[in-house]
Amino acid sequence: MRPLIKRIRWVKIGCILCGILVAGAVGYSCYMDSLATELVEYRATVEEGDTLWGIVSKVATDKEDMSRLTWQVMHDNKIEDPGNLQPGREIIIRVKKAREL
Repeated sequence: MRPLIKRIRWVKIGCILCGILVAGAVGYSCYMDSLATELVEYRATVEEGDTLWGIVSKVATDKEDMSRLTWQVMHDNKIEDPGNLQPGREIIIRVKKAREL
């Protein structure tokens, strides 16, 4: 029987460790990018006939996920029924600051 050191498959262990390292580096860079993103705060007053989707769409860019942003606005402003917005209510919308080129 061969000794334990010779039976270990070092190439597979090396590949697994490299994969873990790469995944960690990618995760860390995504995390740091999310910290560096600044949020811009907009305020909108609800008028008669306005919908939450319509108000959010005035502020959102084409790179925003409208469903996610609308949900976030509902959560931030504690809106339980988006179909029953009262005129005069002020809504705060926070979006990511566009990067300047």
